[in-house]
Amino acid sequence: MIIFRTLATLVIAAVFILSGCGGGAGTQENVDRNGISDNTPGSDASTAGPYTGPVPETADILRFKTSFFDQYRSDNRCGSCHNTGGQAPQFVREDNVNQAYTQALSIVDLDNPSASAIVAKVGSGHNCWSASTAVCATEMTRAIEAWTGSGNSGSTVIELRAPLDHEITVTKQLPVAGASDYSTVVSAFGATVYPLFSDYGCTGCHASGSATPQQPYFASDDLNEAYDAARSKIDLDDGALNRALPDALSRFVVRLRSEFHNCGNSCASGAYEMLTEVKDFESRVPSPSQIPADWVTSKALILEQDGIPASGGGRVDAGAIAKWDFSEGSGLIAGDSSGVNPQMQLTLNNGVSWVGGNGLQFQSGGRAQANTATSKKLSDKIKVSGAYSVEAWVASANVTQEGPARIITYSANNDERNFTLGQTLYNYNFLHRSGTTDGNGEVALSTADDDEDLQATLQHVVITFDPIAGRRIYVNGTWTGDTDTVDGGSLSGWDDSFAFILGNETTGDHQWEGILRFVAVYDRALTQDDITKNFAAGVGEKYYLLFNVTDLVDIDDGFSSYVVFQTSIFDSYSYLFSQPFLYRIRQSGTDTNAEQDSYTSIPLEGMRIGINGKEPVTGQAYTQLKTTLENALYGTNGQVLSSIGTVLPLEGGSNSDEFFLTFERLGSHDNVRIEGSVSAAVPVAGEQPPVIGLRHFEEVTASMSVITGVPQTNSNVTSTYQTVKQQLPTSTSIETFVSANQMAVAQMAIEYCSELVDDTVLRNGFFPGFVLNFNLGVSAAFNTPLQRDAIIDPLFARVVGSNMDSQPNEIDMKNELDALIMELAARHSSGNATDTQKIVKATCAATLGSAALLVQ
Repeated sequence: MIIFRTLATLVIAAVFILSGCGGGAGTQENVDRNGISDNTPGSDASTAGPYTGPVPETADILRFKTSFFDQYRSDNRCGSCHNTGGQAPQFVREDNVNQAYTQALSIVDLDNPSASAIVAKVGSGHNCWSASTAVCATEMTRAIEAWTGSGNSGSTVIELRAPLDHEITVTKQLPVAGASDYSTVVSAFGATVYPLFSDYGCTGCHASGSATPQQPYFASDDLNEAYDAARSKIDLDDGALNRALPDALSRFVVRLRSEFHNCGNSCASGAYEMLTEVKDFESRVPSPSQIPADWVTSKALILEQDGIPASGGGRVDAGAIAKWDFSEGSGLIAGDSSGVNPQMQLTLNNGVSWVGGNGLQFQSGGRAQANTATSKKLSDKIKVSGAYSVEAWVASANVTQEGPARIITYSANNDERNFTLGQTLYNYNFLHRSGTTDGNGEVALSTADDDEDLQATLQHVVITFDPIAGRRIYVNGTWTGDTDTVDGGSLSGWDDSFAFILGNETTGDHQWEGILRFVAVYDRALTQDDITKNFAAGVGEKYYLLFNVTDLVDIDDGFSSYVVFQTSIFDSYSYLFSQPFLYRIRQSGTDTNAEQDSYTSIPLEGMRIGINGKEPVTGQAYTQLKTTLENALYGTNGQVLSSIGTVLPLEGGSNSDEFFLTFERLGSHDNVRIEGSVSAAVPVAGEQPPVIGLRHFEEVTASMSVITGVPQTNSNVTSTYQTVKQQLPTSTSIETFVSANQMAVAQMAIEYCSELVDDTVLRNGFFPGFVLNFNLGVSAAFNTPLQRDAIIDPLFARVVGSNMDSQPNEIDMKNELDALIMELAARHSSGNATDTQKIVKATCAATLGSAALLVQ
């Protein structure tokens, strides 16, 4: 009954260099009416006065002043130490910005801002003004990027430059699930490192079943789950085994050695014991095979070390007064990277978790909230401009959330707000306070029901307001066409005591479930051109990887040749490679006036992506690529090789996984692969093919139609079917089943059951013993076993049937459904007849979308 219980849970959710300075100044706690401190680090209580020294001598010094110097010269940043007459380097000296600029150059890396010495310093905790060192490092990086023009400018441009590539190295890597040596390595982990987690009390927090569960779950009772969570915390390049531990790299060792976390009476001894087990574990990990000598390969690259950041390329950020890209990846704070003071840091609670590739996931009461003191800047600036925009990359968990569920809100409670972006089923809702709406932001502007603009997938959403056009909603770069029914109005009535929140209301009772990957607020209405550019720029932790193939293409004209991929950390477990193109860069020391040689018909065939010395079996989308490199096809942005993308598994992490390309043919070099011929499978003694299969996509909807009586031609059913059709099973083989199939089946079940219960004639015929109960409140409708059986028995008879060779156990399944109804009824005991009907829909969908229907 595991599949059934999982689906029931799903349906419940669906239906409802600087030294010597001290740390930052202490603060006195002052909690606002929303329970968030107004004196958190970074609230900019202390600011510097106007600069009165010499004017900047160059344009670059002017950019330094406006983007970096002015932001960090205050006493609560760097000005308390590195000012005039203070500690060297005096990069925020108040007497002369030109001299400050010269000294700042010694601590920044203008080519790679994130690698700057000052970023590393604040990232290690030195004088960090936030509760999160990651926030300080990110904010400092963004300031340097703005100075160089590579970050938060009016329109960001990304420059491709030659990477410091290297030859392919073959090193040990910890395998992911599905790899041939996965089970062997998991067993080795269980015999070495894993037992120490129990010894050091890690099971009290880092296990999903603990009283206070905290990710990652490396101490889980499930060894596979524990290994998968621990893999990124173990470094197989850890230093020599000695008690000094000067070069230990594994996070588990560092946590004991340097951070004294849960280490008992002797942290040094505990760290040495952990390192001993890590080294033992390393010795048991199989060594990889070497790269075959006849492979045609590019040079190798590591994503974070060698990639060129691509996020925000072409973005328009002019007017952004608050911005969150969620690049910290951990901790309890998400930092505002807009550079506009005061910084609106968001405090995360227990229902919020970080996701790979930059993002926050919201569930179970989760929210991310700024305090009212820093939120005030939104009201202050937007009331002056009279216009604003909110931009977000949104991935809703489902299309059954109502309320509306609060995706982004600037409000005080359920009935008072300045603005809210919300979700109601397939609709986005835009509420805001103005001279023509009430204090709750109503009348709301919502997307049309029939358009179903909101989908449970990653979408770019922008809401804008100006007094002429009023409110507008844009989804994936396009205006939805929904017009505001009220005039624009004035924003003078905005309340500056409200709090800015993601994922919930201040009251905590309008939960939105899903993932946010980017959020920004502007004090102007973005134009259609701005929105189009920002949608095209995309989101997430993206890089350009330039794979050097100069030695393979045989073009000797003073230019280096690269096959370039846009690469991103897709989620916590995989990478996305997409849009490969040829790009050529002038080699250093060559004539800057020389042109590229004319070349033609250079073959490129059978490209594959390698990782850590091997070619993954899955994700090789370019094996059938067959094209030629032509000078005539080379434009400003190179020559496009393919428009498709592919996903590869994450192994060691973005700072250690090494990528390379292989080719069956490139230029005069070739290594043609002959794929194994397909032959009839020969049964192996003892192995039998599965006796059960799946209903494929047409069979699923046809079966649901017959069971419920809802025709397949029903408009809502048809719309949902067309949306999820490609996600439904395409094969009847049970071995092809993936979790995405179940999600699509669940959506179809929800739609059919909703239509069934909403149709009085159909539902009365399906549930004859429950006819009168449909009009009762929840507590009265489901009070007795007989009432609940009036729902359960018809569902079992119609969906499961009887006297089948293989079917769910009737008693077990009915007990599961009874428990589901009782749980929902207890949650909504004061509910009315509408809530009663929702519970019937949920019970119906849990049954209709279970293995009882899917398996045949």
